[in-house]
Amino acid sequence: MSDSLHDRGQAIEDVFFAARDQDLVQKLKQEMAASEAREAMTIASGISDAAVLDNLIACGIAPESMASVALIPLVAVAWADNKMEDNEKAAILKAANHAGVVEGSASYQSIAAWLDNRPDASLTDAWKNYMGALNESLDPVAFNQLKALVMRRAEDVAESAGGFLGLGNKVSDAERKVLDDLAS
Repeated sequence: MSDSLHDRGQAIEDVFFAARDQDLVQKLKQEMAASEAREAMTIASGISDAAVLDNLIACGIAPESMASVALIPLVAVAWADNKMEDNEKAAILKAANHAGVVEGSASYQSIAAWLDNRPDASLTDAWKNYMGALNESLDPVAFNQLKALVMRRAEDVAESAGGFLGLGNKVSDAERKVLDDLAS
């Protein structure tokens, strides 16, 4: 009888540890998924602070949407003077590539269409509304980091086609006006 009692006790112990191991494996899988999501968001957003990235992810922002949404201001600045310069196009495609937008993807096709044909002003308005909502839902540090990154990239596009022989003001008045509007 003591062998039977011991066997039953061992069976209960095995079930307990199997359930505990399963919980640990599940927790490990969740931690790995969170780490992969942070890594993808780092590539798309340029932000490396884990807390900021977790906050963006918790707000439902995916790397795929971050990449194309973050490029809308760049497109708006490039079209500020009613023409898309080759240097501006190259700067935007470089930013898209850096953000992880893969050629042939839906995001890439949207961006390519924006580069060939000036998008309606409603696209920039939608971006402003999106940023306003983010400002309300993200903590100030996360929002300011995201804003700084987007504005720095937009400045780079504005400077990419400006000046004469690399001299003078590289940002046109029209581009400065759009940059100021976006920053507000």
